[in-house]
Amino acid sequence: MSVVNLSNIVFTKAKFRYSISELVDDFLKEKLDKEVREYAKNQLGIDYIYKSYDFSKIDFDSSDFVESDVSINDMYYQTAKKSLHGINSEKIGLFIIINDNQQYLDPSPTVELIPKLSFRKDIRTQNFQGLACSSFSESLLNSAGYFLMNGKEDAIVLIGTHYTSWFLDRIKQIKHISKKDKANFYNLIYFLIFSDATASVILSQKKTKNTQIQIDSKSIFTLKNTKNGGKNATIKMSPDKKQRIIFDMKLRPQNLREELANLSAQNLKQLQKKMPIEFKKIKSWGIHTAGSGFVDSILEKCQIDKSKIKLSYDLMKKTGNTGATSSLQFIHECINKKVLLQNNLGCFIDYGWEGTNLFVFKKVN
Repeated sequence: MSVVNLSNIVFTKAKFRYSISELVDDFLKEKLDKEVREYAKNQLGIDYIYKSYDFSKIDFDSSDFVESDVSINDMYYQTAKKSLHGINSEKIGLFIIINDNQQYLDPSPTVELIPKLSFRKDIRTQNFQGLACSSFSESLLNSAGYFLMNGKEDAIVLIGTHYTSWFLDRIKQIKHISKKDKANFYNLIYFLIFSDATASVILSQKKTKNTQIQIDSKSIFTLKNTKNGGKNATIKMSPDKKQRIIFDMKLRPQNLREELANLSAQNLKQLQKKMPIEFKKIKSWGIHTAGSGFVDSILEKCQIDKSKIKLSYDLMKKTGNTGATSSLQFIHECINKKVLLQNNLGCFIDYGWEGTNLFVFKKVN
């Protein structure tokens, strides 16, 4: 198809930072068994997360719904504004929003952001909701197709991961959590591991003076879970008596880990077969930071040297699971830490409930 050029990459964390120890030994201590607290501190591979809530103001024993102190749309706007600095917004022809959050019933954020960001009236928009953590590869492929038809126009991709509202609301309604109660236990784990974050990037068909990364669409490999995806992870949403949306999450993490690891290994095998020269040039590997259990499982199945994944483990410890933003976060860190030399290659393995993707990227300039 085409090469996609990435520039003006921005990654933004929510303003409130908490340690896992602080959450389970302070804010949630009365709700949790000691076994649960020890598991959270020692088994997740995460030290700190970022939330859009000031938990010091929240009564965790009250079942009332609480609005976040920082809105996702405000985070979207500030992040996109930074990416657009020095960019003529009239040249943006495609606006892709990946709103990986609870606001699936709301109008797409593009309704608010198009006028605020001064985009032109005829801009094309796409809204990815529900593809979860592996959405970025889909946006790259869609943008590559768009460039073939409108080569002179650029695209902007804006990603938001904002799960805390879901899981906080659920945790506040639970009186006590033990490992025996699987549903409540996994609701807690997802509340603990997810950071609220946004990320954005400008995509172009042609290389410019601002280009930081190039991704050949031929190097994007994607596989969907066609076996037991719906059985391994489901969220049932329904209104309660007050017409407040609640959800019931069911998760079989071991089965999900195994199937995602198998799909990731298949993608990697295809990459090695179809692009053997590029495969040998990969110097940096990234894996979506969904917790140590998932990262370890995929690392082992794909037979990747653990030392080559150090940056992913470091990011997971420092910022937790950043959801759909994790791919741009990893690329951003590779640039900032100068992990890749000129024309070196990196590879990122993305996965979510629906399947896995991977893509190869090259540093330029």
